[in-house]
Amino acid sequence: MTEGPTAFAWWALLVAVSGAADQDVGVVEVTCVDGSVLAVLAVPVLDRDRVPYEVTLRLLRNDEIFGQVGERCGYFLTKTVARLRAAYTAGSAFPGSSLEVGVRAWAEDSGADADHAWRELQRYLPRDRELFSFRARDPDDPSTVGELRVTFREERQWTTAGWSHRCLALLDVWGASGQALRSVMDPEQLLSFLEALVADVTQVGAEAEADVKDEVSALH
Repeated sequence: MTEGPTAFAWWALLVAVSGAADQDVGVVEVTCVDGSVLAVLAVPVLDRDRVPYEVTLRLLRNDEIFGQVGERCGYFLTKTVARLRAAYTAGSAFPGSSLEVGVRAWAEDSGADADHAWRELQRYLPRDRELFSFRARDPDDPSTVGELRVTFREERQWTTAGWSHRCLALLDVWGASGQALRSVMDPEQLLSFLEALVADVTQVGAEAEADVKDEVSALH
């Protein structure tokens, strides 16, 4: 897994949604740094009556099994998409963290400017922030058995006009063999990728679309 400072200009995201009726799953594909294609399949989880109520994500690299992660992760994905869409609509690259909310609340209680306080503190914080991480079945599973992780990264560069900021999303995947893949996206591409994945959650029968709409309304 490699990465360079200008790599984002060259690496493109491909999101393709297609049906796989014979397997009763939906497929979302993303092009990785090494040129390989990672397919994420929403596989239904069935109840005792064999009715789908949730999903697990099956990972394929170039049409070969790579791993399986995110046991019953569909509901969490819908909430994550709602947060991302609400932030994007409001003009933010990514949703605010709980730390940002706390700092802004402290500033307001202290009579300080919340925007100024947060900007000043950001210089001392790590540039990477995890959005979510799905492992093979349980949260305490080691990453070597399979993992899909999305992390936010803020790249900063000094120019004659001051500091410039660029927000990226890193999609990192580890297969059952321990091999790693990475795709780099901008905020709009990440939202498109996850929206396609959530659409497939609904496609396989684990109804979740209404939850996303309700959550977006609540966040506006």
